[in-house]
Amino acid sequence: SVRRIVARFSDATPERMNGGVGVVLGFRLQTARLGTDRIDDYADLGPALTVPAVGGLGKVLRVLRAARVALPQDPLQLVGHAHEAAELLERAVGASVRLSLKPRFRQDFVAWTERGVETIRDVIEVREDEDAYVLFRRNGRFPVRLERSSVIRQRTNRERWHEVLDIERP
Repeated sequence: SVRRIVARFSDATPERMNGGVGVVLGFRLQTARLGTDRIDDYADLGPALTVPAVGGLGKVLRVLRAARVALPQDPLQLVGHAHEAAELLERAVGASVRLSLKPRFRQDFVAWTERGVETIRDVIEVREDEDAYVLFRRNGRFPVRLERSSVIRQRTNRERWHEVLDIERP
């Protein structure tokens, strides 16, 4: 379920990731209903004009519009230039925005066996049968079966975050 939360834009940090560049957008929540007081979102800015870069550029422009900061004459010049985007976003610090958030999670199953440590990523359910652990994974991938007799120790890691779907003026 999508939640709409009012927040203040707090910072923008340029970052290199997977051969590209982008900006980490930081938001401070006005209410603590989500169990956190901060949401970070990554705005991909390329290195070239691609679909993810256009989406990241849209996030940057929506923050600037919410803060009523003048947009660059040609916003496409920000693609591939995270430092320039971060400098421009510094003018928007303190702006109030409404975020549309969707809760997300990723669960991994880690098993210590005689062969070593095995990590099965993107697990949605772990069923314990009498003789095995059956791990169901996301996106319809085949289940993984680990024999209980070969597992010395096991642990499930769960990572939770909120995906920012939209940024708008409150």
